[in-house]
Order: sequence, then structure tokens, then C-alpha cells
Amino acid sequence: MRRIVLFAVALVAAVLVVAVAGLPVYVFPPEGETGRADVAYVIGPPTEQRVALAEQLRADGVVEQILVSVPRSGGQSARKLSACARPEVTCETPTPFSTKGEVAMLSDFLSGDRSAKVIVITFTPHVARTRFILDKCFDGDAVVIAVEQRLRPDQWAFQYAYQTAAFVKAIVTPCADAADL
Repeated sequence: MRRIVLFAVALVAAVLVVAVAGLPVYVFPPEGETGRADVAYVIGPPTEQRVALAEQLRADGVVEQILVSVPRSGGQSARKLSACARPEVTCETPTPFSTKGEVAMLSDFLSGDRSAKVIVITFTPHVARTRFILDKCFDGDAVVIAVEQRLRPDQWAFQYAYQTAAFVKAIVTPCADAADL
């Protein structure tokens, strides 16, 4: 019985340590200053909130263009996403369909213009990993911001696990090559 109690206490302590350690990375990541930029780039699934924020940045004169990463098919594909029909919005599918692929697609979109400034839009648990991959794989100037998205405790637990595994993958794998797009 004593071993079970000790195991349970150790398990709860480990979960608490992981939860607290992840707060500055997944829950409260620092975001960049948005200032004037050339492109607003919606990554991950192009949710209504992310696309709306990009459109608001354009309407406010903060950015000139919008680039949206979309899947090849499904409800969020370029054919289904109404924003993709607008001339100021470019919707493309990265290869591979991952954050690294999205960064390679951004580099290709900008044609190597290192002076271009980009505002990357995602959601809170993805901010730190996106910034890490941009720092590793993108030569330009980019800031990462998040849209507000409420997550349930089980969704936060999933994001902690998913983003941690994806961080490990980002560390050990090379950048995607824009030539493969």
C-alpha cells in the first residue's frame, strides 16, 4: 500500500513539475511586437480567428499581403476557404505539411527577400515552437503572435505532449528545403 501511495505522490509531483515548466513555453510564451510588416502569414489550420486577425492587420494598414497555409483538401483547403478568393490573399499548401514546410514555403513566397518583415499568426501553444523553427530555418525578420483560443484542460494536456514531441522533432531534423516545394 505504501508503494502505491508513494508512486501516486511521485506521479502527481511529476505532472505538476511538467505543467509548471511548460507555462512559459506553451501557455504564456512571449510574443513579438507587430509593427509594420510586408506579410501576415497564417499557419497551422487556417481557423476563422487566425484569418480574421490577418485580415484586420491588412485593413489597419499593418501588412500589405496575406499568406495562408492550407491543406490540399478538406474544409480548410483553398477551394473551401473564402479568404483564398481575395486578390490580396495567397493560399498555398506547404510540402511537407508541417511547420518546417510552412517556413520553407514562406521563404519561397518571399523569393529570398531578407528585408521582408513577416507577422506569423498561430495559436498560443504553438508560438514558442514556431519561433524556434523560424530562428533555425528562416533568414528574414519574423514575429510570431497568437490568436485567442480557449482550450479545455484535456486539450492543454494534449498540446503539452504534442508540442513537446514536435519540439524534439524540430531539434533533431533539418529544415525543409524550399526547392522541394
